[in-house]
Amino acid sequence: MDLGLQDHVFVVTGASRGLGLASAHALVADGARVVLCSRDESAVTAAAEAMGGPDHAIAVP
Repeated sequence: MDLGLQDHVFVVTGASRGLGLASAHALVADGARVVLCSRDESAVTAAAEAMGGPDHAIAVP
């Protein structure tokens, strides 16, 4: 589904697991760039790397 999110930037909180992580994956899949925020530094960093690294997602612990 194309929601026209290409090149838009979103901040996703709670992005290391659950709904936040799923939302971030969906946004990246639609072409958006995301800033992932979480208290769990290792998990949010791993999530950002799994989404394609700094071209698609960056982690902010």
